[in-house]
Amino acid sequence: MPKPGKYNNPPWKKQFNNDHDSRGNVGDNNNRRVNLKHNRYPNKGHQKNWSASIRAHLEDEDVDMGSSSFDRQKKIYNNKRNGRTGSPVPHKMGERRKLLESPTNWFRVTLPYGNKYDKPFILRSLLERVTPIPFIPFAWRAAGNSATFFVDDYKLADKLNSLDRQIHCPDGFKLIIRVHSGSPNVDITDSLKETLKLTMAKRYNLANKALDLTKFHADPHLQDVFCALFKPIILLTVIEIISENIPELEALNLNENRIQVLNHLKKIDKKLPNLKILHLGNNKIREMAMLDPLSGLPVVELVLDGNPLCTKFREQETYISEVRKRFPKVVKLDGIDLPPPIGFDIVEEVRLPPSVQTYLCSAEAQNIVRQFLQQYFEIFDGGSRQTLLQAYHEQAKFSLTSAYSYGQTPKNSSWLSWYNTDNRNLLRVQDHDRRLKLLKQGHLAVVSFLSEMPDTKHDIHSFTVDLTLFTPQLLLLNVSGIFKELRSGHKSAPIRHFFRTLVIVPAGSGFCIANEQLHITNATEQQIKNAFKTPIIHTTQPGPEVNAAPAPVPSTSMVDGNTKQQMIQTMSQQSGMNLEWSQKCLEETNWDFNRAAFIFTELQKQGTIPAEAFVK
Repeated sequence: MPKPGKYNNPPWKKQFNNDHDSRGNVGDNNNRRVNLKHNRYPNKGHQKNWSASIRAHLEDEDVDMGSSSFDRQKKIYNNKRNGRTGSPVPHKMGERRKLLESPTNWFRVTLPYGNKYDKPFILRSLLERVTPIPFIPFAWRAAGNSATFFVDDYKLADKLNSLDRQIHCPDGFKLIIRVHSGSPNVDITDSLKETLKLTMAKRYNLANKALDLTKFHADPHLQDVFCALFKPIILLTVIEIISENIPELEALNLNENRIQVLNHLKKIDKKLPNLKILHLGNNKIREMAMLDPLSGLPVVELVLDGNPLCTKFREQETYISEVRKRFPKVVKLDGIDLPPPIGFDIVEEVRLPPSVQTYLCSAEAQNIVRQFLQQYFEIFDGGSRQTLLQAYHEQAKFSLTSAYSYGQTPKNSSWLSWYNTDNRNLLRVQDHDRRLKLLKQGHLAVVSFLSEMPDTKHDIHSFTVDLTLFTPQLLLLNVSGIFKELRSGHKSAPIRHFFRTLVIVPAGSGFCIANEQLHITNATEQQIKNAFKTPIIHTTQPGPEVNAAPAPVPSTSMVDGNTKQQMIQTMSQQSGMNLEWSQKCLEETNWDFNRAAFIFTELQKQGTIPAEAFVK
């Protein structure tokens, strides 16, 4: 865990404080320089675009390792002569070329004519002169008279670069040493995979289900091959081997592998579903966003210390917050225990109850709500709405809002012009007097406004009803559903979706509306498709949904007693009838549930079902 003091002096401050002023001394007219170019990025000359360099380096293929350094130097010089930018100017004769750091800090060392001499002689000579810097040559290869190997440290590479023509060979010639940034191309063969498997098996702890791949490329078993995990193709192969051979892996240590990009690991959570501990310390990860591909892992312990991204946070709390955005279950970061995350994390999967079309907080209110809504919308869709005066309190208040749904516009849906005129959306209507004018107060004003609205036909089977409060003094009811406008002169009636919030209070022997908020928008394509169709009835046995329609009458002997009781309960819940009348309806249809539901719907439309059928 980076400590608070760790963020006070990021390394880039030290770098920039040592820069020299390129201007001449004050008062020295001969040295004064004027720059007329507007610099939009004042630090552009000092900062290197490491992210772009890293991507370019990993995506670009190295030149053939069999070519000599002389050919390569000639190619660079010719590129410069041809006007190509980005190629270095060849150094002067006798002047040692300065070695620049690379994005990955991997370097290729080429020894022209090095293959003419014994490998032990060359390695011993180099080791004697670079000590005490650790010297580990990777992927030694001889091609023709040249010999090539790789090193993974800038200090070592710079030291080797300084030894050019400093080592005398047995035949009297001076050993030529050429050092360039780069890493070898990798070809994933079956032989390489077997080598990786054997090396990984040696590093796997079966008891802890942990795999330690710290500085993997430096493993003694891999000296003759190049297996650096910063190469995407190598890391992907390693992850694939883990997925196939040890899918139960819970801990993975990737410290000190110079890993810089992780975009190729977007599906790692599918490969390592049980990974809980992940160490990525002392790599080259520069941005917290570069960890996004790993966010699906169920990690509880994470190590990031030693990556450049850690220096970008001055506050420890910010650092922890950014980590937990990607790994919400982390309780240990950089070796320090964290306070438990605040959230609603559920360890075990909980099966939620099935959704229902109607929610009533009290079973006693079922008949009241059903009768109230039935009577209200019969009048609303009738010829005259003046009768609704009895449905509203004398001091009732009413407001209307309207809006197009997400993705809807007047061009691809019906216009809402009539409703937008009286739209009392408080986010849009800022003027207090305008807000007050759009609020309908008193049952006369409310019903007068409702009478001016377009004629409608509501689809009662589309209704969703939620009764969230039921007391002797107050009911809070939400009703939503589909209706169509019956405007004369229109070829097709537009279909709308509505949402009403009703505050209902007792009045005399019945109830009336004290406050109503009505929101109207256009119906979706799916709602339009299902509008004004015969409702779907679900049988008690699981199976496909079927439309309620007459069907062949099954034999009574096929329905046992338990099934009959379940059918009675379901019929009562869906129809609103009491158990006695629900049973009578099923018996008359010989216990054919679909046919009973169809007959009930038809009789209810005709209004021939007696009121006592709904008394419970």
